[in-house]
Amino acid sequence: MNYLKLFFLLFLGFVFTASAAQKNILLIIADDYGADSSSLYNTNASATLPPTPNIVSLAQNGVLFRNAYANPVCSPTRACLITGRHGFRTGVGDVGMGTTATLGALEFTLPEAFAANSGLGFSLAQFGKWHLANGPNSPSTIGGWTNFAGSLQGAIANYTNWTKTVNGVSTANYTNYATTDLVNDAVAWIQGRGTNAWFAWIAFNAPHTPLHKPPISLCPHYTSLSGTQADINANPKNYFAAMTEAMDTEMGRLLAAVNLTNTHIIFMGDNGTMGNVIQPPYLSTRGKDTLYEGGIHVPFIIRSPSVVNPGRTNDTPVHAVDVFATILELATINVAATVPTNISIDSRSLLPMLQSTSAVTRYSYSEKFDTNAPVASDGRTLRNAEFKLIQFHDGHEEFFNLLNDPYESTNLLSRALTATEQGNYYNLLLKFSEYQDGIPTTVITKFSKTNLQFSIAVQRTTNLTYSLWRAAELDALAWVPVSSALIVTNGVVTVTLTDTNATAAQNFYRVISTPF
Repeated sequence: MNYLKLFFLLFLGFVFTASAAQKNILLIIADDYGADSSSLYNTNASATLPPTPNIVSLAQNGVLFRNAYANPVCSPTRACLITGRHGFRTGVGDVGMGTTATLGALEFTLPEAFAANSGLGFSLAQFGKWHLANGPNSPSTIGGWTNFAGSLQGAIANYTNWTKTVNGVSTANYTNYATTDLVNDAVAWIQGRGTNAWFAWIAFNAPHTPLHKPPISLCPHYTSLSGTQADINANPKNYFAAMTEAMDTEMGRLLAAVNLTNTHIIFMGDNGTMGNVIQPPYLSTRGKDTLYEGGIHVPFIIRSPSVVNPGRTNDTPVHAVDVFATILELATINVAATVPTNISIDSRSLLPMLQSTSAVTRYSYSEKFDTNAPVASDGRTLRNAEFKLIQFHDGHEEFFNLLNDPYESTNLLSRALTATEQGNYYNLLLKFSEYQDGIPTTVITKFSKTNLQFSIAVQRTTNLTYSLWRAAELDALAWVPVSSALIVTNGVVTVTLTDTNATAAQNFYRVISTPF
């Protein structure tokens, strides 16, 4: 055998091996399904929850993320998932309506990242709810999906009479039960891939409104429901539960069509549960559309061949935005080499948490800003391992210890903070500065130390305000704002910030810039 022939055979063997090693990826989204609605998260005796054996099975064979978050409504979460960017970067901070809160055509999406790595051989498809832009072709032109079948809007008018769009062609008065139809399409497409690798996004409409009684075969524990509008109005939780059981039943059929040993599966809710069906101990006024736990705390499970010690939980704060980098890494796609260099990514892969049980220090950020009709509940929130800070757009803040007070009954800012609370409050306040777009890097032009005064001058940007922070050591909880700092604006050129009480032998300083 000559060397050229040997090289050719070895090359073919490498290509075959690389292709065969590639695993499928299945992303499943449940609509309006918060942590309160899952027995895996809510064990309150007063909660009445439906059986969800297929969701439970995913947790038993994977990793359940105990502190997982989304945004308060669906479009911002879906935008995070598909771009790996928070809403302050994409402009999607509200429910997509008309021409507002829709994903821009210039955003770099998951399907486009796969297309940039087409040599890996993945087929791509999305099934179910889109709700990121208008127009029957928008899943392709905006999202980059090569295959799409489902609904475009935020809610279908009726689960058995809705408008279905397939690759740009819409059909009104479609009568297949939406939850079942989605799985029909997904199963047929998956089975058509043969042994080729694929990535499918399954976006259930359920259990989002309109509330209704599903086909009896899908919700056997709720066959006694009458299904009348009067009964739905009087007992909405029963119908939400029936729709959840129906979704789980159809998930079972979907999972049966998948090679579980060769597929990475991610399951999550897109936001919290609606207030009229939220389960105790969550309050009806703190569900979907709010920045409280009932509005953003969601089920999040990953079952994957990459999971070490399956059947465990992870308490690290994570967010829907992390799905972007996680999926790309699971597909062996280099995120840094694939995402254009001019695009800032907020997503951080969860793969290390699948492969190791070690603790990880992370923050989780969520936000809501109404581009349609601004409301007082708009704002942003950030949590670390223990504490959560909410900044509302009307200017007030609320601060909670989630370990001791998981349902946010006591705003710690209503009293004097302990030293630990103060450190964590400042930690989150300072960390907020990293979640803003279009802020130029602070340029230091001069600094000096004279007696008890430390001064630092930075280049001034007219639409920004500046604050000086100090720490005795480089520890996340050591930073405090210098409340006595003198701030002098030197014309339009620089801003000088001075600590007038720099008494320590050693201090660390940083300047934070924020918009007016």
